[in-house]
Amino acid sequence: MAELGTATIVYKNSSDEVEEVTVDNDHIAYFQDHWLFAYGTDDDGNDMVRRVPSERVYHVERSVEELESTFDTAVDKAKDTLEDLR
Repeated sequence: MAELGTATIVYKNSSDEVEEVTVDNDHIAYFQDHWLFAYGTDDDGNDMVRRVPSERVYHVERSVEELESTFDTAVDKAKDTLEDLR
């Protein structure tokens, strides 16, 4: 499996304390004005996801080079799928 790099998110938690968390790039996403990231697993082995409103996030740093190759691969796969549908 290819190395996707990491992302560090700095945000204010529900106790108004600043937290900094580093996760794998494939464990963080931005959706509906919130940053979502997996921060552990529960007793059944399911990912636990924290959803932080964008206004509570100070910044997110990601290793972009690894993401670029991932996006390029995703675009190539999408093109192949479209060609197959034709």
